[in-house]
Amino acid sequence: MEKRLLSRRIKFKETALIGSWTKVNKEGVAVAADGGVGPKKSAATSDSNTSLRKFDIFKEEHLLLTWPKPITAGPGLTNLGNTCFLNSTLQCLTYTPPLALYLLSRSHSQKCRQTTFCTFCELEKHVMRSLSGERSKSSIIPKSIVGRLKSIAKHFRVGRQEDSHEFLRYFIDSLQNNCLVGLEKLEHRQKETTVIHQIFGGYLQSRILCSVCKEPSCTVEPCLDISLEVKQAGSVEKALARFTKTETLNGDNRYRCSKCKTLVDATKQMTILEAPKILVLQLKRFEFSGFGGGKIGKMVVYPEKLDLGPFMFRTKGKVLYELYGVLVHAGSSCNSGHYYSYVKAPNGIWYSKNDSDVRQVSLKQVLDQQAYILFYSSVPPVYILLFIFFFESYFLGQ
Repeated sequence: MEKRLLSRRIKFKETALIGSWTKVNKEGVAVAADGGVGPKKSAATSDSNTSLRKFDIFKEEHLLLTWPKPITAGPGLTNLGNTCFLNSTLQCLTYTPPLALYLLSRSHSQKCRQTTFCTFCELEKHVMRSLSGERSKSSIIPKSIVGRLKSIAKHFRVGRQEDSHEFLRYFIDSLQNNCLVGLEKLEHRQKETTVIHQIFGGYLQSRILCSVCKEPSCTVEPCLDISLEVKQAGSVEKALARFTKTETLNGDNRYRCSKCKTLVDATKQMTILEAPKILVLQLKRFEFSGFGGGKIGKMVVYPEKLDLGPFMFRTKGKVLYELYGVLVHAGSSCNSGHYYSYVKAPNGIWYSKNDSDVRQVSLKQVLDQQAYILFYSSVPPVYILLFIFFFESYFLGQ
């Protein structure tokens, strides 16, 4: 059967080039740096119409969840003396698609109100250089960030090994604070609408159910990452199952029901109420005691594709995520050893980022690590991906 061809010519416009991409506006239209307008949002953009957030101060950003242009991995980072914890964290953040693309649009620096050191502006400069598309033989020296460690967290010291997860938490908090300059008196729910919370933020729900009156009591809290106990879990899925396992409150741990006005037996369960666009999972490998601490060095299996659906509150269907970053710790304690990372570049290829050393690796090698922190990106709905696939196959393949 002969294909029918359109009589007119279709002009396609690239809407999101690295370096010239700006953002997708409120109407879902991609606006290029030169003012050109692209097509309405597709699988590459997020959709948070069902979000708990109310955007009355900060606007809702339509963040790209996938890279618009395949480029190779950027250079490594020079170790300035026990800064591997910082280097490995920066590499994972640099290859976080919605964060990197937001930074490449210069959306923050163009409206920055910070008069002193701004972590957001420094990260923007770093990402611009790392994702320039040119593979430099020399590594980047992150001295502008290393030199301001105390601005990120007062107890950090240059030259001292720090915990990469602790650094990540303080670094994200610093980015959040940069968004709130001059707006510190906002309510908590308003603060949870910054671009940082739109990228990393989700909501956890603790639900207690009275065994007598069946009245639920729910507490909702925002989260920017999730820490998982792995001592008795051999995989991330099992650790998440333990995290969301229903707990019985009885005996000395009975629950005082506000409706029954007395102590009662009850059940308690923690679930994910709203999933983040970027899911960061810390595997709690370090144990602390009065005599120091050790490390849980066993292998914890983690998948390339993760379904968060079973661990969410009353969610039907799959909530899929895809791995793009793995941060590894080699050593016996958090205050010693070495940190390095694996990242998935915009060209879809995995690379090992070990300070200044950058090497292409296989997915098998990535999944065979004693991971400390895992970075997952939300996967767009399948029907949208199929639409784009058939659209490109039919029109662009001719």
